[in-house]
Amino acid sequence: MLKNSRFLSLLRIPGFLPLAGATLMLGVAMSFTAPYLSLFGVERAGMTPFRLGIFMTAIATSGVIASTAAGRWSDATGKHRLLLLVSLCAATLGYLCLCVVRDYRLLLLVGVAFIGAGGCALSLVFSFSRAALPASDDAERTFASATLRTILSAAWVFGPAVGALVLAATSFYGLFLFAAASFAACGTIVWRMREPRLDEHATQHLMARPTSGEVAQELAEERAAQYEGQPLTQAEVQPGAPRDPATLATNVSKAKASRPLASAPEGSQKDIIRAIVALTLIGLAANATMIVLPLYIVHGLNGTRIDVSIMLGLGAFMEIPMMLALGSRAAMLDKQWWLAACAVVHAVYFVSMSLAPGVHALIPMQILNAFVVAVTSCLGMTFVQDLMPSSPGRATALFFNAARLGSILSGVLSGMLVQAFGYRGTFLFCGVLALCALVLFAVPGEQYPKMARAVRRFLREHTRARK
Repeated sequence: MLKNSRFLSLLRIPGFLPLAGATLMLGVAMSFTAPYLSLFGVERAGMTPFRLGIFMTAIATSGVIASTAAGRWSDATGKHRLLLLVSLCAATLGYLCLCVVRDYRLLLLVGVAFIGAGGCALSLVFSFSRAALPASDDAERTFASATLRTILSAAWVFGPAVGALVLAATSFYGLFLFAAASFAACGTIVWRMREPRLDEHATQHLMARPTSGEVAQELAEERAAQYEGQPLTQAEVQPGAPRDPATLATNVSKAKASRPLASAPEGSQKDIIRAIVALTLIGLAANATMIVLPLYIVHGLNGTRIDVSIMLGLGAFMEIPMMLALGSRAAMLDKQWWLAACAVVHAVYFVSMSLAPGVHALIPMQILNAFVVAVTSCLGMTFVQDLMPSSPGRATALFFNAARLGSILSGVLSGMLVQAFGYRGTFLFCGVLALCALVLFAVPGEQYPKMARAVRRFLREHTRARK
């Protein structure tokens, strides 16, 4: 059971409440638009599945470029607030344009220039919170980030249902107008907040990593310190070796410095790449679901828009306790293995979706999807940030860009898959992607050459046997 004192400690952090309000308004705006954007493209703009895929891909591509550039600039300058305000203004203008624009070419322009650029607000609000909140330690900072993610999910509990009601009463005009007002409200809250100085406690995680020489020197001093004030025995040093701790420290430091140090950064880089690719695959499958699920429910299973809101709202409701539990224990969990388990659950979810006989059978399956979202949201972002502790802006942007890169591929790919194999075949393909992510999370990097040799040997033997 979670202790209330942890939540009270968050409320005492200066700036947490305004950031929580801004995150809530951002979640409301996203929950109003994301579930129904594909329906808007098909029903109001007259897009085919393939043209809808191009539209969604253009938005995602613009978002990735904007988010990457924003992450690099914020890491270099230490300023996050200005870019967050610019992205929120772009999103507001974009959805105001969607209230009146129906021409496909103009929609592409609006999507690239405003909606995609405004999409980086999601990553910027979390990098801004990591820099602006003066948390006492990493555990409190992780819990604060998980709580903000929970607030974001809370908006998805009621957002899709309210969005469906607004859509029924005022059509897409009122829906997008309300979303634009929510983005503007989020921007107003952020505008009233102060950008932290570089020398403040909240940004201490932005300090540069120690160099390899400094690490070697520190290790040598620690090893030498244990011998201070006591003689060294024959078992501890070789005969004739210097017994002075300072001399010992110098020798150990030289020995450390003489070893090759390039292997550790190289391995770390491989870990980052493997994690980003796995998260991209999960993002690809998740974004394809966001595009296909509303169409699958309404056009494939003859459901209603209220059914769409029930599916998304139930999933978001189940995410909240999972996120709170994971966020409170994130510092003690093995993030990589939890992400591997998340990939397994994702694969089971997609297979179940492809076999569903009707709309009502989809409802309990959203619990599986809630688990996937909770794990990737709470542990995925901190996992990447732990791999890149000196670059929180880039790490946060990489995490969200993994999902965005998946959405770039999912746009056109989902349209092609639906036209070729139908909705059920598309979900099965997403299940295969989840299994690939499982391999990347669960199998260590040094095992891949062995696996490749085993596959080549199997193919040679199989080819030889057929001859």
